Amino acid sequence: MPEPEVFIFPTAEMLAVATAQRIADVANAAISAHGTCLLALCGGSLPPHVYRLLATPPLRNQMPWGSLSIIWADERYLPLDHPDSNYLLARQTLLDHVPIPSGRIFPVPTNYPAAAQAAEVYSHQLRALLDRHAGRIDSVLLGMGPDGHIASLFPGYPALDAPQDQLAIAVTDAPKPPPTRISLTPAALNCAADVIFLVAGADKATKVRAALRDPYNPQVNPAQIVRPPTGHVIWMLDAAAASSL
Repeated sequence: MPEPEVFIFPTAEMLAVATAQRIADVANAAISAHGTCLLALCGGSLPPHVYRLLATPPLRNQMPWGSLSIIWADERYLPLDHPDSNYLLARQTLLDHVPIPSGRIFPVPTNYPAAAQAAEVYSHQLRALLDRHAGRIDSVLLGMGPDGHIASLFPGYPALDAPQDQLAIAVTDAPKPPPTRISLTPAALNCAADVIFLVAGADKATKVRAALRDPYNPQVNPAQIVRPPTGHVIWMLDAAAASSL
């Protein structure tokens, strides 16, 4: 795969605008090429700004809503109507405001009595979706925490070594609340055609530099494990997050 590309924007708002445009462009290219588009969303503080931009003109009118399928890069093991649910965040800022068919939205099934069971069910759902999308997630949006975690893959955690045939995994002792989560595995993330790391803030600068400049060690820098063999990785940064590069 080619080396990641890095784009730096003066402000977080300009970063959000560029990211929303990138998602729209990738979605339309996927529809033109294959007739469908599978998009993985994430939680965090900046993605809601991206989602609101996608849900309002002019991008709302550019997105091929009827041909999109939506999944999540990770989810907190909470009811889907819980205030901390990544699904609820996306629903309130994006999905409730656009004409995407409900049957094309695939939240993590957190209603199962155990996180491991929910992860297994989601893994099977994702396998079926990938079979319908030529084995490809067209666009994955990922943030990165100050500790370097991506999705719910934390430095030094066993989930980083999930088997290649497993697409979703339960994380039961995350170092930040809530401790129980469900995450796409590295194998799933590496099915991506296009990965956007969306990172803002000076508190991320050290880990951004480590992910991009340090020797390969995903146990320390989980973002390094995202290396889709036929995909493209870009880092979309504000000036603060890029300040150590």
